[in-house]
Amino acid sequence: MLSVFRFFQPAALGQWVISMAKPYREGGVWSFRLRVQGQSLYRTGFVTAEAARKEYGRLKQILLSVGKPAHAGPFQTTLGQALQAYALERFPFMKGAVQDASRVNRYLRGVNLETVRVVPPITSGSSTAKSAVHWVVQLDPAGQSRAIPKSLKKHRDSQRARTDGTDRIRKQLAQTPMAKVLPYQLQELMDTMGKEGYQPATLSLERALLRRLFNYARQSWNWPEPAHNPAKGLNLPKVDNARDRVLTNAEWVRISQALEESGQNPHVAPLLALLLETAMRVSEPLHHLSWGDIDWDRYILKLRDAKSGAREVPLGPGAIKILRILEAGRKGGDDGLIFPVTYEAVKAAWTRACASAGVEGVNIHDLRHTAATRFTLELNGNLPVLKVITGHKTYSQLNRYINVKPDDVSRLLHGRPLTEAEAPAGLHMLASSPKSLDQVEPASSEKGGPGNVIPLFRKAQ
Repeated sequence: MLSVFRFFQPAALGQWVISMAKPYREGGVWSFRLRVQGQSLYRTGFVTAEAARKEYGRLKQILLSVGKPAHAGPFQTTLGQALQAYALERFPFMKGAVQDASRVNRYLRGVNLETVRVVPPITSGSSTAKSAVHWVVQLDPAGQSRAIPKSLKKHRDSQRARTDGTDRIRKQLAQTPMAKVLPYQLQELMDTMGKEGYQPATLSLERALLRRLFNYARQSWNWPEPAHNPAKGLNLPKVDNARDRVLTNAEWVRISQALEESGQNPHVAPLLALLLETAMRVSEPLHHLSWGDIDWDRYILKLRDAKSGAREVPLGPGAIKILRILEAGRKGGDDGLIFPVTYEAVKAAWTRACASAGVEGVNIHDLRHTAATRFTLELNGNLPVLKVITGHKTYSQLNRYINVKPDDVSRLLHGRPLTEAEAPAGLHMLASSPKSLDQVEPASSEKGGPGNVIPLFRKAQ
């Protein structure tokens, strides 16, 4: 049986009406029209009148049993329209809405729908009250061109050329009524993404967005179709995103020098240095850190929001030095964000600096791994203290970030020295010789400050 949905104009919302003309021949197939609770459906492509009657009965029973659906219902709402409505309703309460908005917009742009933009709500810089609302969601006009920095244009052009197949399938899905989306279509999307070089973790996140959408439509919008979530049970490659890359002091010095010589955004270098000195996630100082969040007397940084909720970050001597230097260049009365820079700009600067410094296989989040490993050595493995620094909720989460290597253990077992250059970035060895891991300079020492990153701020002094 080949059946096709078409739609005609519904009557006033809330009207509980059932109407049906008998199945009728249309060309070489049978068709019918059905109107239930404001939803007007037209189906065609049935081989026999009996097949059309059976489908009519099934649809009528489903639509009457669940009650009136929200919005236009699953038969008259495309996947693109549903994603847009879902973003408007749920993204204000989702911490990861920035990343999900980017995924949603790939569907919306393909069918010329208004795109989603999330911005932080306007709050008092000194307010510490918790709020369930993390973002304000806005719609930008369809077809509006995005401002892409010149430094990213070549990368974006290459990315678009590489993902033609994925974009084509997204466009097809965005035009498909929600009730008609089938698992094989989503499996085709996942397979094509894999062939075009997307990482397994990216596939998993894409599938998770679609799975949440269909669950939300069924549970919150009262949509009866599709009867089963088509995003469940898909075959995806195994996600293995464990990282164990730890920068050495030698690598960090080269990256620091490359950042200084680049003359790029003045906020990037101190931000990266602060990540290394605090083990924070890059999103925490970027999105949540303002001058009113620093308690200078307690050496504490108050994050009003973070991945695991509000927390206080201890500030060591190195972090205090960085913030004091930034404070010296602060405009009077400015209580806004300490780092008014986008993640895209930070990532681009980091990528260029690593390439210039000849440091391979490292990303920004590896600074968190490096800091956790460095503090583990400085604190002689004091995990309760380290958990406060990193903000992890469990020791199993924390252990993923402590990346002591077999070479480190072998060095300990044989009493071989650990040089300053080989040590995790930010870890400073005592001046005595030979140097080993039991001769780490205490984190509380003033010499423990980031001597190898201070040159980054010479222009600000």
